[in-house]
Amino acid sequence: LETINKELSSSTEYMNSKHPKEKDEYTLYWIRWPMCIFFTSSIVASGLGMVGFTAISNNLTGIYGVSSMTTTMLVLPFIFLFIPCIFPAIFLIEKYGIVIPVYIASISLLVGAWIRILVNENFYFVIAGQVLMAIGQPFMLSAPAKLAALWFGDNERAIATTLGSLASPIGGILGFLLPLIFIGDNDNLPNEDCKHKFWMYTLVQNIVITVLGLPIILLIRNTPPTPPSASAEKASKAKKTGFIKPIAKLVKNRDYLFLMLSFSFIYSIYTTLGSCVGAISKEFGYASSANSLFGSVYIIGGLVGSFAHAILLDKYSKYKLQYIIIGVL
Repeated sequence: LETINKELSSSTEYMNSKHPKEKDEYTLYWIRWPMCIFFTSSIVASGLGMVGFTAISNNLTGIYGVSSMTTTMLVLPFIFLFIPCIFPAIFLIEKYGIVIPVYIASISLLVGAWIRILVNENFYFVIAGQVLMAIGQPFMLSAPAKLAALWFGDNERAIATTLGSLASPIGGILGFLLPLIFIGDNDNLPNEDCKHKFWMYTLVQNIVITVLGLPIILLIRNTPPTPPSASAEKASKAKKTGFIKPIAKLVKNRDYLFLMLSFSFIYSIYTTLGSCVGAISKEFGYASSANSLFGSVYIIGGLVGSFAHAILLDKYSKYKLQYIIIGVL
């Protein structure tokens, strides 16, 4: 027994002398989860600001005497400005880290949101606020994968990236449902009572956006003191390839161009229907409460489909087949 105990002791000492180095070499810092949670909440806030007026767009045409095209402009800036803003966002993330883009996104989100409180002075203050929020959105949406790669271990990155990816649809659902509390189907007249109700809804929406979007400014950090994994350490030491060369290489890749175009067509249908649901439903006699239901079901269906396709893809790896099915649907 003494011999066995000595062998077990020597084996344990060997294991303890070998593995602590690996554990100590890659430290996971506690602040990564608060950063991820508040990063996710700021994207929820951005999604809320993006579609927060879509369900009641028909009410706004009556309350403020604006056209359907004008109310559609409350969402369109997020679509039009995404492409020209995503390139500087990626450049800043790759060049300087995630702090500067997050500051730009958060400040534009908060300032843009509170500009809209002047809606009863002039309705175009709402559009100006939406434009400012739209400018900052790509700086936030392009950072979840980078945050996960810089701060999380290999077995945590998937969930950290998923939280960031699901945040915008969750914000969209909140944006479709929240107006129901303040604006009724009959609140569509150009009187002070209806204007006050919309002002109150805008105030509450701004408070929610501030609560969700402000904390990340205080917590965000570029990188941890030490890399969280071997892959992160390798990436930190890798030579930077620049910003233009990878884009030029992608443009020359025919398969990538086909995928980009096909995904663009699918996404354009999604964004078009989401932004114009009020104007479309109005032609069929539906009220604002129905718009909230349409938009919520629309986004929830997308979330359920995403999980279903992810599970099937992970199990069968039939990329082309699933993409054809998605395209047909």
